[in-house]
Amino acid sequence: MKRILYFFPLNPVDKNSGSRTRALNLLKYFKARDLKVDFITKLVWGLYTPETVQAFRNSGLAENIWVMERKPVKKNPVKYFFSYKLWHILFERKLKLVKGSIPNHTTLNLRKQFDAMLKREQYDYIIISYAYWADLIRDNPLVGKAVTIIDTHDLLASQHQNDVGFDKGAALGDELRRVAQFDQVWAISPEETYFFGQFLKDKVKHIPMMMDTPPVVQPLGEKEFDLVYVATDNPHNLVSSAWFFKEVYPLLSPQLKICVIGPITEHVSADYKNVTRIGFVDDLDEYYLKSKISICPMLSGTGVKVKVVEAMSHGLPVVCSDRGVDGLPDKTNNGCLVTNDPQLFADYIQQLLTNKSLYEEISAQSLASFHKHFSKEEAYKKLDRALGISK
Repeated sequence: MKRILYFFPLNPVDKNSGSRTRALNLLKYFKARDLKVDFITKLVWGLYTPETVQAFRNSGLAENIWVMERKPVKKNPVKYFFSYKLWHILFERKLKLVKGSIPNHTTLNLRKQFDAMLKREQYDYIIISYAYWADLIRDNPLVGKAVTIIDTHDLLASQHQNDVGFDKGAALGDELRRVAQFDQVWAISPEETYFFGQFLKDKVKHIPMMMDTPPVVQPLGEKEFDLVYVATDNPHNLVSSAWFFKEVYPLLSPQLKICVIGPITEHVSADYKNVTRIGFVDDLDEYYLKSKISICPMLSGTGVKVKVVEAMSHGLPVVCSDRGVDGLPDKTNNGCLVTNDPQLFADYIQQLLTNKSLYEEISAQSLASFHKHFSKEEAYKKLDRALGISK
């Protein structure tokens, strides 16, 4: 039985972001293929308590779970400096950190803990999530014969382009240098597959977002909500939500029933009488089944919008801005009505709610696009090829 060492910095069992959804579904794939997984993660990014670690263990998705610490506890400042800080400075010099680039979160303490795991076990595959931690394998003889894989999740240089002191050329060059260390580079979207493929050729594999096929879509007339909007409260979503409620919401009928789900609800006023705000739900499927249309008013941000794919899996038409279709292989006839214009955004919603034939057409496109590109069955085929698994 083959063994995988899988690093992901968040707790995938939380299921409250797209990256966690991806990690959780990869873990389910590994289990379905009888691959033994040692899962490593880190404090701070991942919210781990003894209870959440035990819940993860009980899921059966990993044989072992290790939570690493970014740096050792600083009890004595003098001892900390001479036993760790000084050596960490030398470690960073060895990494040759690039000025103006994306952050490099590979610390000396993380590298030591990572190396300790490699000394304990020989792995067939080592998978690292995000180029922030790519240097965990840099010049590392303990990797042995393992196939090394970087699951990029996103083009990080694009995410950091508004950082103070950001240097576009330096960042892109450094990100390519980091991912080039690996035997395989997994990209989540066609756009990122194309970009990385221009430089890294056959190393690059398109491993799309994947999801289980949900329950059968309910008839239009049986829905409780007209619109559903699911979002976290990251900076991109804060701007997008503010735009929707300032520019689009006033153009909509006050009779519409809108359901907003996720941390973004903390930033949506309770004064909107036709808006139901739900901070957290265990099962989003229930609310997609209760809703007629999904909206994704994203104005910035890169990569696949997981909430768009989730809506498509339920056959929901999606009204979104240009960024909402990032990462979708099909840019048209995909179940999304796309515009950045507030009036047209509102018009699309109204048309879908009043024109049954249009609704059914866009709904059918949405479901077909999901099955073609994002179903578990299609993604498993690509993963099997990437890992050399015969099924």
